[in-house]
Amino acid sequence: MKRIEKRLSNGARVVLIQKPGFSRSLFLAGFETGGLYLQGTLEGKRFQAPSGAAHFLEHQMFRLNGRDVTDDMAAMQASTNAYTAFEETAYYFSTTADPLPPLSLLLDFVQTLDVDEASVEKEKGIILSEYDMYDQNLESRLLQETMNSLYHVYPLNTDILGTPGDIQGMTVEDLTKFYNTWYDPSRMVIIGITPRPLEPVLAFIEAHEQKYPSRLAAQPSVWFDPEPAAPVRSAHSLVMEVSRPYVCIGFKFRPEGDVRQNLKKDLAVNFWIDGMFSSLNPAFQDWVDARILTQVYGAEGEFSQHDAYMLFYAQTDKTEAFRDLVMDLVLTKPQLSETTFEILKRQNLARSLRLSDSFQGLAQKELEAAFDGVSLEEQTEMARRITLEDVRDAVNSLNFENCTLTTILPRERGVME
Repeated sequence: MKRIEKRLSNGARVVLIQKPGFSRSLFLAGFETGGLYLQGTLEGKRFQAPSGAAHFLEHQMFRLNGRDVTDDMAAMQASTNAYTAFEETAYYFSTTADPLPPLSLLLDFVQTLDVDEASVEKEKGIILSEYDMYDQNLESRLLQETMNSLYHVYPLNTDILGTPGDIQGMTVEDLTKFYNTWYDPSRMVIIGITPRPLEPVLAFIEAHEQKYPSRLAAQPSVWFDPEPAAPVRSAHSLVMEVSRPYVCIGFKFRPEGDVRQNLKKDLAVNFWIDGMFSSLNPAFQDWVDARILTQVYGAEGEFSQHDAYMLFYAQTDKTEAFRDLVMDLVLTKPQLSETTFEILKRQNLARSLRLSDSFQGLAQKELEAAFDGVSLEEQTEMARRITLEDVRDAVNSLNFENCTLTTILPRERGVME
């Protein structure tokens, strides 16, 4: 794959990847802001946004000159979408036709705010319905309640959609302030994956971006209040319409280290999780035979500069047995065998190779890498060079003292705290 990068005169970064032999093109415009961006500092002054502002604004951005750009994209044979994550918001389209007309429209609508009171009021009902849907989704609710138990002030304790009160109270002024703070061209990354020659595409983007100079005299920074080490609550139960209980055990750690140290730690700890909580572990079949694990189960870890946590979850009638097996894992910290470790490394590298054929997945990873400041190539090399000793050191460094237990019980069982 041919790949070129350039920072434009307005500060926007462009990453273009050529995929010869493919008929489809995908272009993405992403901004370094998301659900965690509730507080910030600019020129020494603190400011705050309502929860859900990033997601609400994402919904509103598909307007340009009073029109819904989705219809215009469709007329250009392009399919468009967007997503808001914790630390990025992105807008993208894919097409098998000429990608330059929809690319021009994409760059126009993400750099032009078109909101009014009527559009904001209409959107409130849509987002509140979306909130209700996620609130009733069992797995989403389980994970969010666990975050509510782990974090006092860190915004993982608030759904990306925001709270119902903040959604209902969102104003044009709120969205305008959020847009003017975080949606500057200097904070934008443009990713393109296309079979076309890259130099003409880059020239097209450079010429187009001359219309959009940076508006910022200084860059804003996200701000987080100090987070206590202990969780909010050690256990929490709730009742929902569910056939069998759901359970999640969450662990909170102190974030530490720079970006590369955290990427390496994240990789190492997730190797351990994948090796312990899968069929690669000889004990796994015993958990299945004992029906401690059924069809719904999982585990994940996240280690970054701002947060560090680990989750184990399952749908099981044997919630106490599940809790016991997880606590046994984290307290004894069994090590991976050399064979298991090599299997996990091969699986990881195979996923990296397959990623190149997933246009959307590759664009998202390129966006995250651009914001992290660590290229995908360097991250792949990090995975190649990681050792079993690195995994052992990362797991042994973890203190599993700060944890919480969340259960969702069938209605007839009631709530047990």
